[in-house]
Amino acid sequence: MMNTEDPIMRKKKIRMKKSISVVLMIISLVSLQSCEDVIDQIYENKQEQNAVSPYQGNYTGTYTGDVSGNLIINVSEKGTIEITRNTLNSSETYLTGFINASFNTTNKAASGFMLIGNLNSKMGTWEMGSLKGNWTVKKN
Repeated sequence: MMNTEDPIMRKKKIRMKKSISVVLMIISLVSLQSCEDVIDQIYENKQEQNAVSPYQGNYTGTYTGDVSGNLIINVSEKGTIEITRNTLNSSETYLTGFINASFNTTNKAASGFMLIGNLNSKMGTWEMGSLKGNWTVKKN
């Protein structure tokens, strides 16, 4: 029996099979890359969970300037920072974090009070609206 299939149709089928093979190969590679990214992310998250902040501990000190009072800075094992400022009349606490050793200055207390500086030097400046000053602490 003779093959009556048109040579043009045959070429089209071969091209289509090659195209499908290429698409499947690309999808496979993308899937493998995605799996690798997921595994990398899991590994990084595990490292972060096991990390202990070198600044962990309790710090006490003062802030002076336009107003003054006492500071208490508690750094958790994971690097979360709780800052409490005390004045004669009030006390307020807020949470922030680090960018390297420096305080994350996007977080402020409800009053607008925020520390600028870092725990390497254990000093810096503070701001609260138009009020400003300096602060220092020591590790207990």
